[in-house]
Amino acid sequence: MDEEFDALEALYGCGALQRGHFKLSSGLHSDTYVQCSQLLKDPGLALAAGRAIAQAVGKPVDVVLSPALGAVVIGFTTAAALGCESIFAERVDGAMTLRRGFDLEPGARVLLVEDVITTGGSILELASLVEEAGAEVVNLGCIVQRGDIDEAGREVVSLARVTADKWEPDECPLCARGAELDAPGSRHT
Repeated sequence: MDEEFDALEALYGCGALQRGHFKLSSGLHSDTYVQCSQLLKDPGLALAAGRAIAQAVGKPVDVVLSPALGAVVIGFTTAAALGCESIFAERVDGAMTLRRGFDLEPGARVLLVEDVITTGGSILELASLVEEAGAEVVNLGCIVQRGDIDEAGREVVSLARVTADKWEPDECPLCARGAELDAPGSRHT
């Protein structure tokens, strides 16, 4: 059994928790950004985080589904720990879509894994894909949960919770002060 993985310690240690003025993938602005790629670039940390999510789920899983691009690595390491298949969805014309020959069998037990959940938009969009395929969402899992989401009764397994202020762009006090905006998320490149 691995030593217990402390996600917050790991995030601080690798510089993944950042302060500034950020545009989040949701479009909201925040003074805090979690760049999980800084954690996931270290194979040891990525594997430890995947094992920790897998252990926390505690239910049978047939496939792990993650959104591309940021969550592909954590989805893969979680699937490796569970000994199951790992697939990912991509945005096509603004909507999450299974491509590259990926599909979900009716009745499959699917764990949805994200790197960071802020509003839950992407992971809940994945849940719709799963349900449309006739498969079952087992849990929602993530390294960091930044906010509360309407998870429609689904359990959220998160390794760490990071609370941070977030605002609509037209209500952002950092914008009002003229602070330079950084948009590090994959949807804004």
